[in-house]
Parts: sequence; structure tokens; C-alpha cells
Amino acid sequence: MQKTATTGRKNSAKRPEDRAPAEVARRLVVELNNKSVEDLTWLVSEEGTTKTTIVNRALQVYKRIMELQAREGGVVLEDPERGTRERLLFV
Repeated sequence: MQKTATTGRKNSAKRPEDRAPAEVARRLVVELNNKSVEDLTWLVSEEGTTKTTIVNRALQVYKRIMELQAREGGVVLEDPERGTRERLLFV
């Protein structure tokens, strides 16, 4: 048995009612334009991960930006090479 990081006690098997419900994967078919296919392929290669992971991350970032915009917040992108800053805004 392994010790838990928070209590140091031995971690016995959890009762079914103590377990979080398993996440159910959903399959989605999308049509991407050529630029999006190129970008997705580049991201998969650059990150060394899967298309699914990239799409899941993109959705999480998109949701966060929309939440910030709803509260008059936003995201500022800084380009150190150019010395410029720009606000990212989804409309």
C-alpha cells in the first residue's frame, strides 16, 4: 500500500461511494480548414502530445478567456522581440 501525500497514512482501497465518477469520453467529428489542420499538426509535433489533448487545452483556454471578457477582463500578449503588447479579444 502507498502512503498518501497529505496524511502519510497508508492508502487503502476506496469505497465505491468515495470515488469520483469516471469521466465519460465523448467522440466529436469536426471539419477543419487547411490552416487549422496545419496548426493542429504543428502543435501536436511541438508539444509531443495528441490531437485530443490539444483540442481539450484549446477549449479550456477559450472558455477562460470568455469568462474574463464577461467580467471586462482579458488576456494581454507580450512580444519581447518586438517590444509590443496586444490584448487578445474574441468577438
